[in-house]
Amino acid sequence: MKKIFQGFKIKISFDALIFKLKSIIECMKKITLFLFCEFMVLLFGATLNAQNASPTLQRCMAATPTAEWDAMFNQLVEITKQQHLDERSKSTNYVIPVIFHVIYGTQAIGQYPNLSQAQINSQIQVLNDDYAGTGYNTNKYVNVNGHLPFYDYAVAYSLPSPDNAGVVIANTGISFILATKDQSGTLLAEPGIDRISYSSFGWADPASFTNLSNFKNYMDATVKPSTIWDPTLFFNVWVSDCNSQVSILGYSTFPNGTSLSGLSGGGSGSAQATTDGCWIYAKACGNTGSLDPTYNKGRTLTHESGHYFGLRHVWGDGTCATDYCNDIPKAQQANYVKISGGSSSTLAAYPYNAGTCPTGTYNNSTDGEMFMNFMDYSDDAAMWMFTHDQVTRMVTALNQSPDRSNLTNSAATMTTGVDRVSFDNSINVFPNPVKNNQINITVNLPYSTNLSISLQNIVGQEVYSNAAVSVAHQTLSCNLPALPNGIYMLVLTGSNHEKIVKKIVVE
Repeated sequence: MKKIFQGFKIKISFDALIFKLKSIIECMKKITLFLFCEFMVLLFGATLNAQNASPTLQRCMAATPTAEWDAMFNQLVEITKQQHLDERSKSTNYVIPVIFHVIYGTQAIGQYPNLSQAQINSQIQVLNDDYAGTGYNTNKYVNVNGHLPFYDYAVAYSLPSPDNAGVVIANTGISFILATKDQSGTLLAEPGIDRISYSSFGWADPASFTNLSNFKNYMDATVKPSTIWDPTLFFNVWVSDCNSQVSILGYSTFPNGTSLSGLSGGGSGSAQATTDGCWIYAKACGNTGSLDPTYNKGRTLTHESGHYFGLRHVWGDGTCATDYCNDIPKAQQANYVKISGGSSSTLAAYPYNAGTCPTGTYNNSTDGEMFMNFMDYSDDAAMWMFTHDQVTRMVTALNQSPDRSNLTNSAATMTTGVDRVSFDNSINVFPNPVKNNQINITVNLPYSTNLSISLQNIVGQEVYSNAAVSVAHQTLSCNLPALPNGIYMLVLTGSNHEKIVKKIVVE
């Protein structure tokens, strides 16, 4: 009887042990499943949140224009439309002379932040590609369901051609060239570069400032006023290092238009005269050299130069506010879209944030927000376009603003050291774009002149030259050498120092 009881006791203990083991296994399964789910939530949650999370570096700290400035500039935009200047811009080339003020300490040229000529040259190339609508990743802007992106938006709001069947990437007609002479007419040792040692001036290291307010005050009150070149003749760009606690990529002034002040650093008066232009972080300049891995395509200056020509952020600096461009859907806020990997023929993330601004005119209920616009805050690789309404605003600045309207005329002087345009209407150049290495120059002058012909690349290097004697009414044919595709400047000089500069595209 005792043995039977002991056997029964052992069996009970064994059964209990099995039951407990099963319970433990089931519990572990639940814990494992729970941990796996938590991991996936964290993983995918992080991926989704990163898509529109504010990064460590802030894209732009340009001051938000006041309502007064908006009203003034929008009136000028209407004048531009009435005078059809925006239509003429389709065949007008605006050439902008640029001077980069490279701020450094005692570093040798090419040692950060004393950027090399090659890095500055790369930034000019990025600007020209972006403003021509042919920049990095434009091949990602492809048809969706048989239509251009933003097709429903274009149809719903009857956008004019060429955007009536979807918003197209605009060619702005604006190009940039490095200045080859300083304000006094002296040839620069390095095209487009003014190197400024803060050590030589006895100034502080820009990277020593640890908050944004002090940094901007240092730039606007000390560096810019002491180094700016005439802002009616040059597009001034300051490039320097900055402290990680300041963490900005750039900021810009806006164009002045009337006596209205508009905004800090962007209205009339001494502030505009001493600070006009853009500042950019040295590690966001161009697409070669010492660069931040996220902002390494040169789009910081593309963005800031948009402000320089009068563009607003696509979200209007408010919740679903306006940027005054009807071909851009409203956006709820800034976007920080990232594009990594995938096929180059795929429009990633589109439609993005559809329905965030579902009510009112120009809402984004179907096609979402234009995260790829240069005036959003997406990563460099995820922005690649301006629109035609944005071009109208930029053309307005170049025709109506006293701080911008003489820049193209200045290009004829500050990039070649010659007198301003005097016989532009008497000379025609074709074909443009140039194909088969041949270009024709038709001259129709009321007098004879000896014509000097010089073709220069975007960094001011002459790649072709020729001359013609006693030209008045004739067409000259020039056989060019084999040239890389890109933008060039054709400089034509007459006997009496008449001078024109025309932008030439070689395909």
